[in-house]
Amino acid sequence: MKKYLLYSILLVFCCYWSLSFYYLYKALNFEFKGVVQNVVRSSYHKTITVNNNNFDLEWVRWYDDLYEIEVGDTVVKHRGTQWMSLIKQK
Repeated sequence: MKKYLLYSILLVFCCYWSLSFYYLYKALNFEFKGVVQNVVRSSYHKTITVNNNNFDLEWVRWYDDLYEIEVGDTVVKHRGTQWMSLIKQK
């Protein structure tokens, strides 16, 4: 019985890391440039809408994390990088 418990824990751990790498890979392939139309904040990440497409920002970073993304800000993210440029509205 203890053997199956160990295997179950290892399976859950492997599934968690596999999903994490999948979401990181997916975020690296995001490419967008435009004005933020909507921002949805949850307890652990943000989702923005740019050009009528939703992008999860869990794995995306911007150069100054002190700024909060707001509707009307301009964002630019290139494919293959984890970094996003944030240009605040005036």
